Amino acid sequence: MPIEDPPLCNRQVQCCTGSLRDHGGRKQVKAAHARDDASEMYAILRSAKCIERYDCISHQLLAEILVAVATGGEVVGGNNRGSDVVSPGFGKIEVKSRILGTDGPFPRVSLKAHNVEKADWVAAVRWTRTFDFFDVVALPRHAIHPLVEGRLNAARATHISWQSWTASPAARSLSDEIRAALNGA
Repeated sequence: MPIEDPPLCNRQVQCCTGSLRDHGGRKQVKAAHARDDASEMYAILRSAKCIERYDCISHQLLAEILVAVATGGEVVGGNNRGSDVVSPGFGKIEVKSRILGTDGPFPRVSLKAHNVEKADWVAAVRWTRTFDFFDVVALPRHAIHPLVEGRLNAARATHISWQSWTASPAARSLSDEIRAALNGA
């Protein structure tokens, strides 16, 4: 009797870099599912109109698109440090996207100094492990500086707790706008 592989954990995510990240489930052998995965990916790539415009699908890119919609802006790409989105009302927006639970017990926003210096706002988007939208809170640059001050490591990066991020008096939720966009309103 052949030994069957256990089903893939629904918490594994194929990243744009091609690596398979295990988000809470047992690591599985990719080769055992290669034929099914190839067929599914082929069907998605051939039917997804957004692939013609973006080359890649990820929660980060989805977050950028949704922040652009919510702020009346446009996605300008990740190569412009500090400006994933440009919006008439917000200026340059750096978008950070994370999946709940991947930070362990301390949810955070990870920032590099050059992103903060070049952005007018930073929007932090949160997704559940099943990729449902959870929350988004944006802060203007002037409100981020006190949270970052004295906390940069040697690589000029830092982590700000989600609690501190959302408690800032300047915090602005874009959740209603993003939920409306996701629901087709």
